[in-house]
Amino acid sequence: MSRQENPLLSIRYAAAEIENLLTECSEIFKVFNKQDSGCVSYGVRLPSEERLFVKHAETANAVAYLKQSETFHSEVKHPALPKLLHSFPTLNGYAHVYDWVEGEVLGSPDFPGKEGRNRPDSPHYRFRHLPVTRILQALNTIYEVHSYLEEQGYVAVDFYDGCMIYDFQLHELHLCDFDYYHKGAFQLEKDRLFGSSRFMAPEEFIRGRRIDWRTNVYTMGATAFVFLANASRNRNDWRASEALYQVAAKAASPIREERYDSVRNFYKARRQAWLSSVNP
Repeated sequence: MSRQENPLLSIRYAAAEIENLLTECSEIFKVFNKQDSGCVSYGVRLPSEERLFVKHAETANAVAYLKQSETFHSEVKHPALPKLLHSFPTLNGYAHVYDWVEGEVLGSPDFPGKEGRNRPDSPHYRFRHLPVTRILQALNTIYEVHSYLEEQGYVAVDFYDGCMIYDFQLHELHLCDFDYYHKGAFQLEKDRLFGSSRFMAPEEFIRGRRIDWRTNVYTMGATAFVFLANASRNRNDWRASEALYQVAAKAASPIREERYDSVRNFYKARRQAWLSSVNP
């Protein structure tokens, strides 16, 4: 079956329950139904053996954000981002069809909370205990992507380990779930932005504050601490070099003005610190 003949890519409207539709034209081999986003997603295998990821929004808010993300996917292209292939309304929601990406979600609801993340069989724990060089390579992908997205004018919202898919065999990282990413800076109109507090800047908890690229710089720094120090800011818990610690600490400063002024400049400083660590 060619991609042109793929039945999921030709649907204009599905007048059926999403699982019934998927069962009719494919095999559902994985269901992701523990998220609190208002979406249920599926890994499906077609008769051709091609695998796809289908994300289905089932609440009004989730549908609105899923549709919003179509503009994002039409404007940005990067090897670390799964490709959106098709979208269509359904009987009780809205669906996106993506290329399937091999790997495990690092922030999985199958391993909830701090206790779950510290279980040795959880993807988060296994990733955190990889050799430092592997973690640094994965972080490099995250920073490269967000530097690129900044150039395209996007501010990251709700970025956390649940947006990271890691292939432990090939040691490749992909990012997903861009429903809340915002074109341009904005003012927070609620008491708390979407997201995990481990990755969020102080201004994301204060109504009326500006959310922009300095906010994203904080998130990038916090991401380093999550994976290289188990979310601790204590130098003794940090697994990488002193130079990389200083870059992460500057990025994740609670004082906005002390952070790097852009993800691009953070990424540049981080690359320089990495090189100095490899070639002292």
